[in-house]
Amino acid sequence: NITPALPQKKKTKIGLKADVTTIVVAELNPNTSYSLTVSAIYPSLIGESATTTAQTTPLPQVLNFRVIEEGLFSLRLGWTPPLKKLDGFRVLIPRSDRPGFVYEQLLPGDASSHVIDSLEEDKKYNISILAVYPQGLSEPVSVVGKTLKLVTIQELLVQNATTDTVQAKWTSVKGATGYRLTWASPEGHIENINLRDTFDFYMIQGLHAGAEYTITMNPIFGDIEGPVTSAKVKTLESSAVQTLKVSAVSTSAAVITWNSVPGATGYRLAWGPTIEFVGRDRPRQVALNGTTTEYQLKNVAHDTEYALTLYVLFGSVVGPGITATFRTSPLGYVSSFEVTAYTSTTIEVQWSPIVGATEYKLSWNTDSGSPQSRYLDHSVLSYHITDLSPHTTYTITVRAIYGNTEGPEISLSQVTAAALDSEPPQLVKEVRVVDTGVNSVTLSWKQTPGATGYKLSMPLFHLGGEEKSHMVPAGVTTFTIQNLREGSAYKIQVSSMAGTREGSSVLVTARTSDLPKVTGFSAINTTDSSTVLSWNRVTGVSGYRLSWRHISGLEPSTCHSDVLYSSFFTSFKVGDLLYGRTYIFSIRPLYGQVEGPVSTVYQRIGKEVS
Repeated sequence: NITPALPQKKKTKIGLKADVTTIVVAELNPNTSYSLTVSAIYPSLIGESATTTAQTTPLPQVLNFRVIEEGLFSLRLGWTPPLKKLDGFRVLIPRSDRPGFVYEQLLPGDASSHVIDSLEEDKKYNISILAVYPQGLSEPVSVVGKTLKLVTIQELLVQNATTDTVQAKWTSVKGATGYRLTWASPEGHIENINLRDTFDFYMIQGLHAGAEYTITMNPIFGDIEGPVTSAKVKTLESSAVQTLKVSAVSTSAAVITWNSVPGATGYRLAWGPTIEFVGRDRPRQVALNGTTTEYQLKNVAHDTEYALTLYVLFGSVVGPGITATFRTSPLGYVSSFEVTAYTSTTIEVQWSPIVGATEYKLSWNTDSGSPQSRYLDHSVLSYHITDLSPHTTYTITVRAIYGNTEGPEISLSQVTAAALDSEPPQLVKEVRVVDTGVNSVTLSWKQTPGATGYKLSMPLFHLGGEEKSHMVPAGVTTFTIQNLREGSAYKIQVSSMAGTREGSSVLVTARTSDLPKVTGFSAINTTDSSTVLSWNRVTGVSGYRLSWRHISGLEPSTCHSDVLYSSFFTSFKVGDLLYGRTYIFSIRPLYGQVEGPVSTVYQRIGKEVS
């Protein structure tokens, strides 16, 4: 006999064979106490019985019942279903308007989460869940959840103002699905933007310089907007560097100075060779703090044109930049190199100082002998060469040394006196360059007593080759050397003649003028993708060569060029340019196959806002 412990339950009987000693009793109610009685049955009677009690276990409860997301008017619940087969779940939510009553929601057996909505803001709820089995319900499991409260943004920072931008930054609000950012000008112009809940800062752009703006921010909870937080900010009157100067330019250094920008947290200075000098040095940049207005560039390449750009930094925001170019000095030739005296065994030479030279290298030799050299301190500007052979031609050279780099050499020749020779012809005095043209150089000097004429000797600095000489009569004290190359450096030795005997030479250096340069080169009528280049016409040219690239592109693939085969062009439109990029535009005049000097202009692509 199987009888529930409670008296209202009915009895159930099961007949068993005599050899059965164990049995599984099924289809009982969960969590119920039962009385179990076993009686022995004989053919004609029922024997004594034995009774015991047992209680069935409860149905498995829902596991890990929890609130996984709190909303302003909702709570998302999550749980782990029991392993036992079940029909579903019953969720019970107390009603705030009727104490003691509950909402009941039935969910399918495969559910593991559920959103309860239509709740009240900022209120606690004690929520229960029961597993529904064919045999009945499990014991309830409860959790307390609280809906969110409509709150303001605790901290709204408006910072890093420039002339046309400010940065808004705020603390995230728990449960907010987004944010609304609004800015209003003093004239009443209002703009706003809706941002996702992942945002905690935003850069407001397109503002007016020197204007005060009201910035407001409020969190959004679905369709509900939270309270508003506001702040005021004024944009800067000016945020770009207005003045960028390059000074103290030498062969390997330059000093960069600029005006301070109010509100700047730092500056970024970038420099590198222009397109014509790519390969001589690598592009570099340096970050500077907001109080710096001067920087010395060091270890730059000599005789190289550099483009440099200075950007203003406002925190993590890069403001507008300003660009300039400069060219380092070439390694200089020693000038005014001359023989001041000589005998049959000595020659005395002197020269003028060169800025930046750390020392000088003086060398001398004969055609058949090995050269001898002396390194002299930069303060030494003369030297007495001894132990020479009489009546022998010596070639003497001097060059400036710049650290570990040797500058170009300058040389002269001098014949030592014979042992019995009389005094040599006197040295020519006051030799100077009085005029230079594109293809000519004019010299003048003071008449030398006893001279029967003058000899002018002139090899090219860079190309070497045979020495060219010009003989000038004694009464002439000026002479123009013709048919020279434009933009080229020459060394010219002037010596007095006494019959066939030549006196000591005086060395001067001269450089012919460059070909004319294009003037008035500018970029006008700039749009978002094009600009018009304009210039003044150059007389005598056969055409112009134009080239352009954006300032950060040094590879050949980023460079473009075009040739205008006519001298009548004074403008050219360049298209297919990238918006917001700064380009370097260059122009050279063409004289047949010869290219003149370059003119450059920098232009940022984009319409100017008036």
